[in-house]
Amino acid sequence: IHTAATLLHKNNLIKYDRKTGVFQTTDLGRVASHYYISHQSIATYNEHLKPNLMDLDIFRLFSLSHEFAYITVREEEKQELMKLLERVPIPVKESVDEPSAKVNVLLQTYISNLKLDGFALMADMVYITQSAARIFRALFEVVLRRGWASLAEKILDIAKMVERRMWLSHTPLRQFKGIPAETLKQLERKEFSWERYYDLSQSDLGDLIRNNKIGRNLYKYVHQVPRLDLSAQVSPITRGTLRVELTITPDFQFEKVHGSAETFWVIVTDVNGDQILHT
Repeated sequence: IHTAATLLHKNNLIKYDRKTGVFQTTDLGRVASHYYISHQSIATYNEHLKPNLMDLDIFRLFSLSHEFAYITVREEEKQELMKLLERVPIPVKESVDEPSAKVNVLLQTYISNLKLDGFALMADMVYITQSAARIFRALFEVVLRRGWASLAEKILDIAKMVERRMWLSHTPLRQFKGIPAETLKQLERKEFSWERYYDLSQSDLGDLIRNNKIGRNLYKYVHQVPRLDLSAQVSPITRGTLRVELTITPDFQFEKVHGSAETFWVIVTDVNGDQILHT
């Protein structure tokens, strides 16, 4: 027990008083236990997490998780991995001989909906993706508790990309099954920000893709994508305390596609958007 407690204390998963033998929980320990993250993975995250990580670094950190310690690279897989390496959008630093590179490539392959030829690779991808959403959600909460706003947003975006199997560069309308694939590609080829879609009428959307019949459905789906209208009133209480009254109004049509509920994170940051003040 002493050895295990010392190891957990070292990784900040508990507070352990050697003299009294008393344990105290930590925020990091609660996150790890909730998401079933091993202490080896937490040690890796503690070492590599920095507030200025880019997407490339975040995917690499995921691939270093201890949960994938027994993933190996087979000789017959290398050729296909090389081909996939050239097709995935986020560069991978390591060579295909490295197991972490394989984990990284297969996760991106999954998000990109690319097809695999090898049965062994398919089995490994299933294993990796079964843990991916859980690990990214854990990383998000770890970073949230460290107060790093920008990195928290990046990791939350990646968690949603894994869960929805689509990149941020894709239109949110990919989440709906009733839209033809060619229409989705048409929309993605246009340099048109997502926020501008809310200002378009059914006929405008039809004109945008030169198909008035689909315009009506597009209008319906655009207004089913979860969106909130936030209104805040801020007043000072003391020199170091602010009172914030936040009014949240849903600005979308709630339908069966949303299930029983939609959850949101409301995060208050400093003026630069770097430090989290409240969640």
